[in-house]
Amino acid sequence: MKAAVLKGPRRIELEEVPTPKLGVNDVLVEVRACGVCGSDIAYYQRGRADVPPPLILGHEFSGVIVELGETAKKLGLFKEGDRVVAEPVMACGSCPSCKQGYPNMCERPTVLGVSVNGGMAEYCAVRYDYLHKIPENVSFEEAAFTEPLACALNAIKKLRIVPGASAAVIGPGPIGLMVVQYLKKSGLSPVILMGTRDYRLEMGLKLGADYAINTKERGSKYYSGSPVEKVKELTNGRGVDRVFVATGSVDANQIAVEITAPRGIVVFFGGASYEPTSRVSIPLWEATLGEKEFTFAWLSPFTFPDALNAISKKLVDVKPLITHTFTLNEVGKAIETAEKRLENALKVQIKPK
Repeated sequence: MKAAVLKGPRRIELEEVPTPKLGVNDVLVEVRACGVCGSDIAYYQRGRADVPPPLILGHEFSGVIVELGETAKKLGLFKEGDRVVAEPVMACGSCPSCKQGYPNMCERPTVLGVSVNGGMAEYCAVRYDYLHKIPENVSFEEAAFTEPLACALNAIKKLRIVPGASAAVIGPGPIGLMVVQYLKKSGLSPVILMGTRDYRLEMGLKLGADYAINTKERGSKYYSGSPVEKVKELTNGRGVDRVFVATGSVDANQIAVEITAPRGIVVFFGGASYEPTSRVSIPLWEATLGEKEFTFAWLSPFTFPDALNAISKKLVDVKPLITHTFTLNEVGKAIETAEKRLENALKVQIKPK
């Protein structure tokens, strides 16, 4: 099969490699669409993921089953020709976290595109218990958003949504723009979107955000030199009831702390800058008096069905987020387009077929 193979820093080569051999619990998926994630960009930059190269990246993908392993055949849960999306973080099932029902905390996960070969190839082997059938009205391109949306829904559950509550989403990337839609459809108002690029903020306004704040570009009509004060102005001085942080920017995470209303909840989702030394400051007395809650979310435990349902029911419209599509021999270009936000890129996808 053809595959885009990561060989080192900023080096991906299209190669002919063996089609994956199936274990008894595996299913062979012909990949139809694979999204480029921020983590793919990081792996491309440093030339490795959790294991040294060579490695096939890609964990946000959908496709068609072309072969079943022994267990999948016996169970009859899937058949050849089924349209499926892959859940890439495959938990071990045996460590203490797995036994307690927290597969996202698994101590020994197998992760497609991170610790084993992923979806930037013509075919990928996936454990049968980490596949989900795609609803008939959802395209392969839409289904490839299931993984990031499932991760976002894990965080949204921690917001404990109350219709009529105010909300802020910080970070208008693909995840932030999906979250804006979900919160708005769930009855939150106003929904304030904050970021540093007007084209993304304007997409958020089209998708349901009530207000946009640009925290960086002074020439922007959405610019505010005092974003915390601007949020309070829009919320009668209270701040927002729910904050979703969809960026790893430390400054943005700090803003989240400062715009939270009494009894408000903040979910830090954006990777906390991927630096172990990064910190934010929480005013303990003010947070205590306001009974504010600060929590974190990681991965997508048991939220894939909810994400597919949200896409199918159009609670989240992902089609407008697809701005660029590339072939397998253009994967390096695809990742750099996403990395550098070339041509106002939002979601970049790879289509092997």
